[in-house]
Amino acid sequence: MASFFRRSMLRPTALRSAALGLSAITSVAMCEAEAKPAKKMEFVGVFLDAKSRKQLEERFAAVHAKIPDQSTVVLKYNPTADELSTFAPIMGHNVKIEVKALAQDEHTQAAVVAVSTEHGAVQYAVECPHVTLSYSGEEGYSQAYANVLFERLQKTGSLTLEETDEGINVGLGAFEGELTAFDSKLFPFYSPFPATSAKMTVLDEPLVLSGVVCSSTGYDAETESCIATEIKKPECGFCKFMKAGPCGKQFTAWEACLDESKANGEDFLEKCGGVTLLLRDCVDANPEYYSVLNEPPESADDDTDEAFDA
Repeated sequence: MASFFRRSMLRPTALRSAALGLSAITSVAMCEAEAKPAKKMEFVGVFLDAKSRKQLEERFAAVHAKIPDQSTVVLKYNPTADELSTFAPIMGHNVKIEVKALAQDEHTQAAVVAVSTEHGAVQYAVECPHVTLSYSGEEGYSQAYANVLFERLQKTGSLTLEETDEGINVGLGAFEGELTAFDSKLFPFYSPFPATSAKMTVLDEPLVLSGVVCSSTGYDAETESCIATEIKKPECGFCKFMKAGPCGKQFTAWEACLDESKANGEDFLEKCGGVTLLLRDCVDANPEYYSVLNEPPESADDDTDEAFDA
């Protein structure tokens, strides 16, 4: 069985609503029989460039009637401000996409992928990163149904998700046969899904593509660029205090290194040791402003405080 690691940003506690959100993106109401017009859900993802889209089309001919308007790999559905900020270091940057396998049944066709930068795997908050290639569009079988197919393939053992110290190991094995009727945790309103013939093929060599990381609201399809790359992250009181003092410049550099190490899954102490020492030297040289830091804290503020004390 082939496998690859994808780093876990968060365990998707709202994966069901996330999957339903992709239905909203395709303007198909998935939640209720008498649904109101669905609000388009925001997501952070990788938007494939024209060359990569063409490579996908040439390598994998569409087998269903409907084709997504935009080829994307969703990284996080409906992100909060804090979750959005974790992508700040790579927002607007080009990344590598490797197609590892092709999965399809009578209603959908999707490529299983891994996304990475020169620093390593990109963080995800989805179970199985993929690009939907085509889908039938019948009731219950929107673009988001690919997530249900992956649920079904997990039941066969041909797709496995194993948590390890290095991230989540996605295991891929060949499969061809009948999938029995299935109750989906992601789309319970359309369960049970009838039996279907399915197939998963693992590529001998990955197909390497590229795309830009962006939010769905910040991506400009006409120019194939991310026009809203700056992310305003909520600022903690400690951060405001540090930036307002004589070591504001050193703290800003330290904070940027911290954010980048989190986004890339790197070890903070190893990556940011130099800027941490510079910041501490500056703080020590300005006791008249920073002496308050030596007082016992009333309560822990956030991850930033913990990293500074490390």
